[in-house]
This record gives sequence, structure tokens and C-alpha cells, in this order.
Amino acid sequence: MKLIVVLALIGLSACGRAPERVIVGAGTTLVDSGFIEALAADFESTHPGIQLSVLGESSAQIFNLGISGAVEVLLTHAPAQEAVFLAEQDPQLSEIVVSSEFLLVGPPDLAPMLDGLSTVDAFARIFDNGYRFVSRGDGSGTHETELKQWQDGVAPAATWYITTGQSMGLTLQVADQRDAFTLTEAGAFLGSENLGNLVPVELLDPPGNPYRITVTANAPGGALEFAEWMLSGAGRDAINRVNQVLFGAIVYAPTQEVARE
Repeated sequence: MKLIVVLALIGLSACGRAPERVIVGAGTTLVDSGFIEALAADFESTHPGIQLSVLGESSAQIFNLGISGAVEVLLTHAPAQEAVFLAEQDPQLSEIVVSSEFLLVGPPDLAPMLDGLSTVDAFARIFDNGYRFVSRGDGSGTHETELKQWQDGVAPAATWYITTGQSMGLTLQVADQRDAFTLTEAGAFLGSENLGNLVPVELLDPPGNPYRITVTANAPGGALEFAEWMLSGAGRDAINRVNQVLFGAIVYAPTQEVARE
């Protein structure tokens, strides 16, 4: 009888066990678009034993948090910074998981004047004409990509070049208010509201935007389970589903070659 009671108590304890909490550091582009929150909710609906807490930061800050152990899963889109992080750390897993595109957006009276140009030529035209440009300037993947477009990879030192040091959503708002150009991630732009003064430039070669998922060396099992789910067939199905709900099209395209069931 005592054994039965003990087993019953163990069963009750297991049923009432709190879910394992996993901290996910995600680029603010993924947060501002609503994509990562929707995807996390999809994952939690089929993995009730794991609770995801999403922290939106620039990629540079996410790497610092990963090193300190404050986040366990990193979702970043800054290839140069990722290479440094991976060379110095020993993650359990690190793979490209989705890809989107960057957009150059600007005022409706100026943006069409840059249509058909390459990205580098469009930035050169902005520089030559002194059109207002708003930069995140925060070490984000978007900022990293932006700097590559300027001559010699150096940000202009000019009054028309405005730095926010803020997230993609806030930077888009400033660009909208100042009738300025900015480089934005496609999902963040599509997920923003009240940006009536910004339209995309039809670039000849819009920069690609691969997102990498990385699980730190000391992360709990739930972190690895989430990453492997995102790379699995079920995860790719969820990614496509969230794309359709949020955008009505595939903005964040999942990798196709990785399937882990």
C-alpha cells in the first residue's frame, strides 16, 4: 500500500512539474515582424514541457548574451559576427534555418529614382545626392549589411546620415517621419504599421538575409529540441504556416535540405 501511495505522489509531482524554460535571443527584425513569437507559440502547442522566452536584441548584443549564458538559443543574421562567435565558442548546434531579403525603402518621390540600380549603386546615389538615410547603427545584422553597401564599408559622416541605435521597427518609424531612406529586413517592413511614407526600391540585387540558429554549449535539452524542431520537417511546415498567416506569402523561407524527425 505504501508503495502505491509513493508512486501516486510521484505521478502527481510529475504532472505538476513546471515546463523547462528556454531563453531565445532573436534579432529585433524577427520580433518586430511578429514571426518568432508566432513560431514559438506553434512550438509550445506541441511541446508543453518547454516554455520559450524570447528576448529581442541586435545580433551584436545577442552574441554577448550568449557568451554570458543569459540566452541559450541565438537567432542572428550577421555572418561576420557569427563567424567570430563560432570560432571562439563550442555550440551544440549552429545552422542556417531561414532566409529572407533586405529592402531599401524610402520616400515615394525619391525611391522610384533608384529603381533598377544595384544595391551598391543605389547607396552611391543616396551618398552623392545627400538624401537623408536612417541607420540602426547598433551592431545588428541589418547594420552589418548596410555598412557593406557604402564605399569602403564606412558609414558616411554627414548631417543627412542619421543613427538611431534602436530596433528595426523604431528605425523604420524615424525614416518614415524624416522622409528618409533606410535598409530594412523584409519581414520587419511588412509587419510594420503606419509607414505610409515609405516604399521599397526595386533593386537589381536585393541582399539576401540568412538567419542562423545556434544552441550554446551549456544550453538545456529543451533548447536543442527547439532548434532541431525548427530544422525538421515539422518545423519547416510551421515556418511556412506562420508566413502565410502573417504575410500571405513566404517571406522567411525555411532551409530545404535539413530534415530531422
